[in-house]
Amino acid sequence: MNYMNMVTRNERMLLQVTTDNAIQILRHLHENPGAHRAQSIAKAIGITSPLFTRIAARLKHSGFVAHAPGRQGGYTIGRPATEISFYDVFAAMEGELNISPRLNSDGEYENRDCKLYEFLQTLQSNIVEDMLGVSVADLV
Repeated sequence: MNYMNMVTRNERMLLQVTTDNAIQILRHLHENPGAHRAQSIAKAIGITSPLFTRIAARLKHSGFVAHAPGRQGGYTIGRPATEISFYDVFAAMEGELNISPRLNSDGEYENRDCKLYEFLQTLQSNIVEDMLGVSVADLV
């Protein structure tokens, strides 16, 4: 199903730029083992050092990135890229997916007798399942 057909003409379902950058950071760290300075990673993926630092802090909080300070330190991937799903990064950067204001992240809908509930619940589950099925390593 084409998810883009689900939105109005003036709106789009878009990832936040920070989520896209977070994936790029993790891909870079996966492809280039070892510790890397913030400036070198930022330059490699085309973002500013302050933006990298903000994104890396969230990735570090989620356990996806590790940081060792000092001359020999730097940023490394926090766990194997095969164990970090696209959805994990999405949730860390944007929060749980919620495609409708009436459908919460647990798939509960206000009006359970509505066919719309069944459709939205299935759609949200399918999107999350698709995102969980792709790891950062798969995106290299």
